[in-house]
Amino acid sequence: MGKASRDKRDIYYRKAKEEGWRARSAFKLLQIDEEFNIFEGVKRVVDLCAAPGSWSQVLSRKLYLPAKLSPDSREGDLPLIVAIDLQPMAPIEGVIQVQGDITNARTAEVVIRHFDGCKADLVVCDGAPDVTGLHDMDEFVQSQLILAVSIQFFIYELVFCLRQLLQYVILDGSYFCNK
Repeated sequence: MGKASRDKRDIYYRKAKEEGWRARSAFKLLQIDEEFNIFEGVKRVVDLCAAPGSWSQVLSRKLYLPAKLSPDSREGDLPLIVAIDLQPMAPIEGVIQVQGDITNARTAEVVIRHFDGCKADLVVCDGAPDVTGLHDMDEFVQSQLILAVSIQFFIYELVFCLRQLLQYVILDGSYFCNK
């Protein structure tokens, strides 16, 4: 987290620490779900650019843990959550972690294997490039990351690895959430 997020006056930083979230960004995904109900009926999820894992924590707490604690739950019925990042993350219950590049076709193949050939109901991404401190440059690089993910998801004809990942792991009509 940046200097501003460590500032004790930042309510979301303090709240994240109090509630055990890895980062304050957990609240973004919680708010998105509250507004759009994107978790309803979700059984297979991919979390792109997952480190440090706050969105994976949300997915675990909202999808995996309630299903696991349900008296009717069976091992094969539990939601599958696959988190992908270049950086390693500390383990999260119910989350399969893949250390890899989201633009690499091999990473897509790993996700497909975890889903036994099925597609994802939901793909989320809270990725951001490293900041340089030059606001205009940082904004441009962030927009290019979002554009690359969005274009590869929405335009079928483009043959990029991330598009392949999304094409093979997300169900038609499912959600893709990206900041």
